[in-house]
Amino acid sequence: MRRRFLAITILLTTIGLTAPAVAKSYEPNHLKRLLETKQCPGCDLSSADLRGANLSYADLRGANLSNANLSNADLRGANLTGANLTKANLKGAKLP
Repeated sequence: MRRRFLAITILLTTIGLTAPAVAKSYEPNHLKRLLETKQCPGCDLSSADLRGANLSYADLRGANLSNANLSNADLRGANLTGANLTKANLKGAKLP
């Protein structure tokens, strides 16, 4: 009984410590900078909602856009060199 309790405690502690890393999303200041200046190289925009955003000619070199919603966004002329677009939604996006 005691071992079972200890095992459950360890499991729940491990889940609690790793959950924030798994649920990580974009940095709000990075999103604000991108939308205001279109300059956001190296920014963390993971899981950001950028549906329909005008990002034409934006500097997104090396940005993390994994799991971001870029559906119907205008990315024409944007610099996406080295950007992480893993599992990003690009449906209907205007691409460079």
